[in-house]
Amino acid sequence: MASSKSQATAKVQNHTHRLDECCAANDIPNADQVRTLIKDIWDLRLAKLRSSIDIFIGSDGTHAMLNHLTMMEINTVRSFLTQSLDHMHVLRTQAQGSSVAPDD
Repeated sequence: MASSKSQATAKVQNHTHRLDECCAANDIPNADQVRTLIKDIWDLRLAKLRSSIDIFIGSDGTHAMLNHLTMMEINTVRSFLTQSLDHMHVLRTQAQGSSVAPDD
């Protein structure tokens, strides 16, 4: 999950860089505070998303609803989540195969 976290941080930095490009810091009152608040909101939203993913994977669920997420948040966890679910499927399939007793 560390690479996912670093990717998320890079996306936020890119987003705040775009904020810097479109507006000069002196055009936005308290620009540093706004930048800090954006990063804090992003960190909270990703923490909530990671927590939800952890609960979903632990529940052996087969589907989940993604309410109130932005495309940026979904794309941040997309590769991690799909790879995790693929690995979970392989592990479950192997566990089921090894628990079946051979007929003699």
